[in-house]
Amino acid sequence: MSLSRKQTLLPACAIAIACCMGSLSCGDCVQTPSVSSITPANAAVGSPGIELVVNGNHFQRNSVVNWNGTARATTFVNGDQLQAAVTAADLAAASVAHVTVSSPPQSQPVTLSTNATTSSATSTMTADCVGGTSRTMNFVVGP
Repeated sequence: MSLSRKQTLLPACAIAIACCMGSLSCGDCVQTPSVSSITPANAAVGSPGIELVVNGNHFQRNSVVNWNGTARATTFVNGDQLQAAVTAADLAAASVAHVTVSSPPQSQPVTLSTNATTSSATSTMTADCVGGTSRTMNFVVGP
């Protein structure tokens, strides 16, 4: 079995390699973020800027909240919560804004260990873990 130097691994990063009695592990891969709620979920037209709280999971320190596809200043609270600055210009006209969270892929060290009855070996390579963009939550700007 051969492994390429760079390999994309899914969030479940531990794979048993039975044929050569070894294992492959990449530690903490970046998973696609998931958004479960936003607070507030609406605002009146002409409101001043607000701080949007985004709840979900798989958020990273470099995750970004997007407002209609455009990144907003984002503060990482923890792996389940982000805060983003929504400007008065974002709230100036009636609309339904699409809110998503993006986490860029990150390279992670991967260790491959093989154990045979006569010898054992360990090598390290780099794998790209997926990251991604969450599903969309709607924010209503209305009268």
